[in-house]
Amino acid sequence: MGLLLLLAAFFAVAAASLAVLLTYRALVISHIPKQWGNPIITLLFGSFGDGTIPDIFTRHRYLVELQRKFGAICCLLQPLCKPVIFIHPERGEPLPSWWSTAKTFRGPFGDRSFGVPHSLLGLPAGREWASHRKIVALLFSRRSLEGCMGAIHASTEELAKLCEAGGVLDLYPLLHAWSLDVIGRCAFGHEFGALAATAGGEACAFTAAAALLNDGMVKHQVLGPLAHLLGWLPAWARPRYWRRVEEARRLYAGTAEAIVGRIRCGGEASGPVVSSFCATLSRATWSVEEVVDEVVGLLLAGHETSSNTACWALHLLATSQPQQERCRAEVDRAFESAEAKSEAAGTSSSPPRLSLGELEASCPLLLGCVYEALRLFPTVPTTPHIAPRGAQLHGLPIPEGCPVSPNKVALGLDPNLFSHPYAFDPERYARGEHGPHGAALATFGAGPRICVGLRLAETELCALLALLLRRFEIEPAGPAPREWCAVTNSPRQSGLSLRLVPREWGKG
Repeated sequence: MGLLLLLAAFFAVAAASLAVLLTYRALVISHIPKQWGNPIITLLFGSFGDGTIPDIFTRHRYLVELQRKFGAICCLLQPLCKPVIFIHPERGEPLPSWWSTAKTFRGPFGDRSFGVPHSLLGLPAGREWASHRKIVALLFSRRSLEGCMGAIHASTEELAKLCEAGGVLDLYPLLHAWSLDVIGRCAFGHEFGALAATAGGEACAFTAAAALLNDGMVKHQVLGPLAHLLGWLPAWARPRYWRRVEEARRLYAGTAEAIVGRIRCGGEASGPVVSSFCATLSRATWSVEEVVDEVVGLLLAGHETSSNTACWALHLLATSQPQQERCRAEVDRAFESAEAKSEAAGTSSSPPRLSLGELEASCPLLLGCVYEALRLFPTVPTTPHIAPRGAQLHGLPIPEGCPVSPNKVALGLDPNLFSHPYAFDPERYARGEHGPHGAALATFGAGPRICVGLRLAETELCALLALLLRRFEIEPAGPAPREWCAVTNSPRQSGLSLRLVPREWGKG
């Protein structure tokens, strides 16, 4: 009898909650202006339940077609969320100025109970955010990046060595591990061993934890407000999945805490620990928890974004041999010049390495490859900002609090912005078509909330492409990789099959 009453109460609460949700959604739909170009929407599941978006993991491609159909403004209703407006400024117009202000960004994350740090990744604009931003920005100064070059080269050379046997390789898991190891050395000053474990087919606790944290971010987004409701539960009462996500966060947090404790107690620190972001932040006046949250936030923001961009850049180079040859010629000249200078100064290294300055001055096409990959295969296709009071788009009022995102895929294929938009052309960046750091597409965001670590991403990706082009001929092998976009756009389901042919003269 008691069990029946409990079940009855459960279903009564569920029915009442559904009724409230449907009423709320009906009110939301009734207030969507016709001029917003909204497609047909279902009451409960929004535009993702009526066939408007047939595949949620390639939704960014369907958004291009919807934008073409409905014009500069397209409104979609998400499951359990507010309507989201996607914009495609006409005739190459810039994004509205209010979209780039600090206060329009409202991070969807920031609840530590779900494995997501209370960091720049999700802090709202305000005094705390400004204080964090000022300190974290120092991690990506030129001096700091020069200190990261050794860690970047070490991880990249390890990857190249694993590819020396040649043949067909699925580079997706290797690049995923490479990026994690770069973060481990640069941010934590710790050897995660992800690349070695992946190559050997072994389990790696850090790799598994990173995958769980990223998956947790996806579910956090899908749940929306419900995620915060679950946060009110005591740890023991939460679903097992969320307890595992918290355990994954604790693995990284524990690693960072140990380093912070050792440095603040005057303990011995050497190697990558000394120049790591964790060590730098440890010298600030922050609490241990603040340092840990920012370092874990950098992991979440910089891991998959970099590895996925590397995947798409290598895919584009493999399928465009003339462009690959031009980039390789540039890389060969840069290495030969660097080797000649090193020999003259008596400081030659084995294997030879390009400095940060040499990468920037001698390899502009590599940076162009990075931004072409981000244009044709945006790693983060949508970046919603929150409309402030009085916001307008093309003369139409936008309700305060409504998420608004540029349609990066549509913008990237806009002939008003990019000549021959479907062509892979690394020279576009030097011609200014992308704008500084991809400003034309808000590739790394815009305004005060622009990605704080974009210079590190550019540096590690250019260093990776330089070494692989120096060492190997890169050819496609097998079916083309397929996009799969959860939080970031990756070839996760298909993999990235490439044939790497060693170049004898490129071994250095």
